[in-house]
Amino acid sequence: MEGTKRKQFSLIIIGIVFIILFVIGVTYAYWILTRKQEGTNIVNTACLDIDMVGTNDILLEKAYPIDDESGLNLKPFNFTITNNCNDYADYEISLEMLSETNLNSEYIKIALNEKGDKGVPTNLSEYKKYTNLKINGTKEGRTLKTSKLKPKEEKEYELRIWIDEDVTIENDTMNKTYQSKIIVDSKLGDIPYTESILKGTDPVLDGDLIPITINEENGQVTRADETEKWYSYAEQKWANAVILRNGVEDPGANEPIDENDIESYFVWIPRYRYEIFDEGNYDGLTTKTNKEQIISIEFENKDEAVKNGTSVGQWLTHPAFTSFNTNGIWVGKFETGYDGARSTGAAQIDPANEASAIEAANKVIIKPNVYSWRNIQVAKAYTVGRHYEATLNSHMMKNTEWGAVAYLQQSEYGSHQSVRINNNSNYLTGYAAKNEPTTGYTGTNELCSEHQDACNEFSGSEQGVDGEYNTNYFNKVSVVASTTNNYTGVYDMAGGAWEYMMAGMDDNSTGDGHTGKLSSGRHNVYNSGFNGKLTCPECNDYGAEVNHNITEVTNGIDLPRDTRFYDKYDYSTIFSTYNRGLLGDATKEMGPFQSIKYGTQTRNIGSWYDDESLLAPSGTPWVKRGHAYHGGTGAGLFTFSDDFGRAWVVGTFRLVLAI
Repeated sequence: MEGTKRKQFSLIIIGIVFIILFVIGVTYAYWILTRKQEGTNIVNTACLDIDMVGTNDILLEKAYPIDDESGLNLKPFNFTITNNCNDYADYEISLEMLSETNLNSEYIKIALNEKGDKGVPTNLSEYKKYTNLKINGTKEGRTLKTSKLKPKEEKEYELRIWIDEDVTIENDTMNKTYQSKIIVDSKLGDIPYTESILKGTDPVLDGDLIPITINEENGQVTRADETEKWYSYAEQKWANAVILRNGVEDPGANEPIDENDIESYFVWIPRYRYEIFDEGNYDGLTTKTNKEQIISIEFENKDEAVKNGTSVGQWLTHPAFTSFNTNGIWVGKFETGYDGARSTGAAQIDPANEASAIEAANKVIIKPNVYSWRNIQVAKAYTVGRHYEATLNSHMMKNTEWGAVAYLQQSEYGSHQSVRINNNSNYLTGYAAKNEPTTGYTGTNELCSEHQDACNEFSGSEQGVDGEYNTNYFNKVSVVASTTNNYTGVYDMAGGAWEYMMAGMDDNSTGDGHTGKLSSGRHNVYNSGFNGKLTCPECNDYGAEVNHNITEVTNGIDLPRDTRFYDKYDYSTIFSTYNRGLLGDATKEMGPFQSIKYGTQTRNIGSWYDDESLLAPSGTPWVKRGHAYHGGTGAGLFTFSDDFGRAWVVGTFRLVLAI
């Protein structure tokens, strides 16, 4: 569908919503929050008629700083934005702080969400700041949400505001006031391109995301025109978007974008349901078979009834989308890189603590031909992910989200074939092996010219230069390493570096097989950095100097309370209880499984492309995916294995946006 260009009219609806936080007291902060709504705010033009109607008062139920869980249970301010016209409308929701405010935004937590969804707590200071203030006398503005209204469409929002639980008297927050107003800024929008088969799950562009097209011959990027055809899942051309580096302006539709101006690439995975093809009732090793097949999927709008199938032939809404109740997710196109790294070793960064990990979020790049960010504990990778683009719900990839990419690839809308391994031993992103490996990991470099029936080649290279046995991203033959067999797909999902998932095993601290809490890791030396129980504090292995008296990590990073940000697997002492997997995560359904020997190396593989398959047990309770550059046939979309959650030179991570 091609949109019609129009003159843009802009208007502002000011919700006269005074949000006042007033701090008094001697030994603790006492907070009062009031709200005033002076009737219904309506602005009309000849072509644009947008209503904003607010209802409930905001009420703080705690007279002091509170945790996020309590904040999400506060009574919200509800407001509805309605488009009364037959034209599309773009809108922006923001908060402007009044001049009376003397409490810094870094101490304020908010959750803005559409009614029916669960909000994600975010520090107000993490929202994009703007200088073109809409109200005279305001001192700071923060953009909370940008989106689009269809003709005659309305959206209901809930806004909750509270004080961050970490605020203390030492923060100089006593006797302070915070006041702000809700602003809705709207303008006429062009009719965006949509694809009918997606059933409304077309890509959502929010925040700093800019739609792009990619030249099929050389990978060069052009800013897409949203009113024209810029993706087609029917043609295996997935939607791509980029976030530009700070200070780089959006060049405008159909203009080229310099690769140096790009900070990160993302690929849109639309919401879908799939027909269950295997119930995954495998509790041990037997003999694998070749079970690769095209997975039947149907795109499904979040307004449709969720499918809850459990048996072969039934339909299941993929869990990657139901956790956040989104119409899709933006997946990092490549493994996460470390900005500025000019060597393999320079990208091995493990921040010292949580504060350092938060600061390190500004080093994220997601691009081709860069060094993967490795040697980072899971807890630090998670923290980096949550603070990269917090307003877009950025987070470290979960195992179910990996599964969502894998199943889409294996459907008619992806390449539905073996994805070529990235065999660059320098851990450079976006590379592809020149030859398809014919054996799994043997421990040595087996050249295809010498061992055609059992070859596994790998080599390093300089950035952006073809290696002896691989090609770089901008060499168009590299698309064999893409999930679409063209430039629009996701890369590095076979080989490169092992990718830690935000997924692990239950700590079983009550002895009943599950507690709802993730294990931190094996012992005090090899663990994720999250606070929690250790599964084998008595172990003394791998040359580690273990303190056997430490049974849990207590000085690390707290596990997320919000279960949407991780996947959890039931406790087991062995890796082959595959039936612990989750439908849709591309583990339990990939059986049956068997043990096999490549040279002197024993490996366990599944029935999809012979990909390596171990589900995290108690000794190594964290999930990793994809394998490393030397994985051979054992590397792939359906590869899964186990590890400690430790900082590891072969371990990296991938980011996802849920908007």
